Amino acid sequence: MAILANVSAALQALFGTMAEEVAKDHPVVLRHRKFTTATLARTFILGFLAKPRASDEELAQTAALCGVEVTPQAIEQRHTTRLAEFLEALFRRAAQSIVKSQTTLAPLLERFAAVLILDSTTITLPDALSTRFPGCGGSHGGGQAAMKLQVQWDLGSGAIEAVAIEAGRDSDCKTSLQAAPLTPGSLRIADLGYFDTEVFERFEREGIFWISRLQFGTSVFTPEGLRLPLLDWLDAQSGPFVDQPILMGTERKVACRIVAWRVPQEVANRRRQKLIAEARRKDGRVPSKERLAWCDWTILVTNVATDVLTVKEVLVFYRARWQIELLFKRWKSLGLIADLSGSTVARQMIRVWSRLLAVLIQHWLLLSSVWGNPRCSLAKACEAIRRHALMLAAAIGDPARLAIVIEELGVVLRVTASQNKRKKPSTFELLNDPELLEYPLT
Repeated sequence: MAILANVSAALQALFGTMAEEVAKDHPVVLRHRKFTTATLARTFILGFLAKPRASDEELAQTAALCGVEVTPQAIEQRHTTRLAEFLEALFRRAAQSIVKSQTTLAPLLERFAAVLILDSTTITLPDALSTRFPGCGGSHGGGQAAMKLQVQWDLGSGAIEAVAIEAGRDSDCKTSLQAAPLTPGSLRIADLGYFDTEVFERFEREGIFWISRLQFGTSVFTPEGLRLPLLDWLDAQSGPFVDQPILMGTERKVACRIVAWRVPQEVANRRRQKLIAEARRKDGRVPSKERLAWCDWTILVTNVATDVLTVKEVLVFYRARWQIELLFKRWKSLGLIADLSGSTVARQMIRVWSRLLAVLIQHWLLLSSVWGNPRCSLAKACEAIRRHALMLAAAIGDPARLAIVIEELGVVLRVTASQNKRKKPSTFELLNDPELLEYPLT
């Protein structure tokens, strides 16, 4: 399969030419005694892939599989700022490698050139890095220093299309990925943090489709330009869903489609409780009556025409946005990318960058084996990859052997990483059959 060859080539490049090129600007092996740049990278990255909290002794064991006999004390001496800077530069470079699955996830996705989900996750960093990566001072988004990973992910191919590394306090709406060029005919899905009528207007000019929730307070007009009292207007509509053309925004009046439905009372009440708690935490104010009433509705806006996506298909696509949240959850709960451990700043950052590289490799291996399989648990597959990571460490230097290890790993994942029985259909199943969607409406 082509994907196996692509993943094998990506791994060989990462620990070969890519590592050597990065080392030209960020030299990490000054005198070649035992480690080369490649074997040092393999030791730390694959060592932390196998065990995210690996000790120096365990990293020395990984080094032995890479053909380097060193003591735990030699590993300890490698925890330098120089190594942290090298690993950061290597991650930035590796994140530009586009590895795609050839599996057709669902015919629904083929209506678009790509289906891109944009979201971010935040990692708290040592306070010593607050000048370079300013955080939010203890509020949501980290402490004095924090790093925000902006990730654009192609749901169809599984490819991580872009990664931007930004300061923790930076707004999602202002990320550089908002202006990143997209292929005409693509569909971009993002949450309210990225809501920007200027961006939507530009997408329309460039032939790019989008789905978003409607931001509270955004002015809405009829196609003829008459302002709508939104909640009263929604209340007056008939049927379980509202699906109407509108103009959005006072200045730009972006032509789009509103898709809305009233949620069950218990859902609305939970939303109000959360909203009140967040408002009290931030500034002690009580949300307005209109803002609380907004909780009765889920309101989406999109420029995708009704003859391209039905209401249920729009809803299934927006629900699929949750997959990137699960991606971040796997990275944090299994890969421990946000686990700030270590006695020095250098040791802490070596772990951060090594683990980020490790979860990137883990994602490539998922694409080569179980991506798009609705019966597979990606969390179980990630755990299985960790258990086989040291086999990769021993095989990286031998392309033929590496290809066999990747293929055998794929067999293990397909056979053993089965999803537990569930009452409701998975996202992949819904994408293949939106009519399976059972959403509580009032």
